Amino acid sequence: MTEGAGYWAASHYTYYWKLTPNQRASLKSREPLLYVASNVVQRVKPGDVLWMLNVHIGSLYLIGRLLVEFVVDNTELAMELVDSESETWYEADWYAIANHYQAEPMREVDITPLAGALQFESGTFQLDLSDGIQIGQVRGLRELAPDSANLLEQVWYDDEYTPDDIQDYLELVEDDRAYNEGKTVIRTLRERQRNRNLVEDAKAQFKAHHGHLYCEGCGFSFQDTYGLEYIEAHHIEQMASLEGERQTSISDLVMLCANCHRIVHTRTPPLSLEELRAIIKRRDEGFPNK
Repeated sequence: MTEGAGYWAASHYTYYWKLTPNQRASLKSREPLLYVASNVVQRVKPGDVLWMLNVHIGSLYLIGRLLVEFVVDNTELAMELVDSESETWYEADWYAIANHYQAEPMREVDITPLAGALQFESGTFQLDLSDGIQIGQVRGLRELAPDSANLLEQVWYDDEYTPDDIQDYLELVEDDRAYNEGKTVIRTLRERQRNRNLVEDAKAQFKAHHGHLYCEGCGFSFQDTYGLEYIEAHHIEQMASLEGERQTSISDLVMLCANCHRIVHTRTPPLSLEELRAIIKRRDEGFPNK
């Protein structure tokens, strides 16, 4: 069975990809993603998009985007459509194949802070981050809700994106008008972009003062747990509430882990650091949080 695409994406799916050494090398060299071999992609239709995910050292990465041109269940035909002379081939029952002219290079985009915000069409599934990002949660083929699919599009095509931008994206897309206008989100983000040098300076100053990076809310240290120096900088005043440009200082930033960063933004305006600490204290003392 073979189907061809002649239209833009109808549905977006996430699919976990356990990389082989050869695939890891292809990722590092930014080779184009030409096909996905899997026993579950028969659900995918031509015109759909596959978002390839990978978990590495506790972080969630986007590693590829494939706009499906053909869905094939014949290995010989799949090889002919992709590259009949390829020395490396991964066999499966089904193949989702990209148009060669639309194939995009693979790369790693850290979306760890975004993981808890991803919504899926089933409506009953959401990533549980209480124990960090687990491979088992992102395995298989899952259809994204339209808002989450659009958000991944924004992040993937933003060449200047870093994980510290995630909360800015989440704040901006709460404005339905900006969200639906697509690239308006990117333009607005660029117009009021945080000064990344300021964020790095704030982290450096925090480390110099405290000796290491840790969450000012719950005390979690990525260094102690994963051996990595990582923390997110939370802007006390939401970027989406600012009109035009505003001078931001180091005193406007606090250091938070990904979970605490997400929690403070569950309310508008965001929880203050003191309110976040009070929630954690009540939990530690055995009182329910209301």
